[in-house]
Amino acid sequence: MKELSEKVIWSERQINRYFNQQYGISLKSYCGILRFRASFTHIKEGKLFPEQNFSDQSHFIKEIKRLSGFLPKELSQNKNDRFIQFSVLPGK
Repeated sequence: MKELSEKVIWSERQINRYFNQQYGISLKSYCGILRFRASFTHIKEGKLFPEQNFSDQSHFIKEIKRLSGFLPKELSQNKNDRFIQFSVLPGK
């Protein structure tokens, strides 16, 4: 946030207020969703530990559980892969 606020010459509070008005969620929540989305590829590959953007494994597990309702282990064992199959499709 600090780096972003210095680049756009807005205070952190102004950025968060603007983001909240435009998208209905805080910037911190949005960044958490992006980290969650980025972890799908690792979970699909069976890597149940944080590759990036998480401070430690317990933080990783709590965030995945909070946003998906399932533990990373449960997501990786999903036989249908419905939860993450569309998220890890190769780009065009």
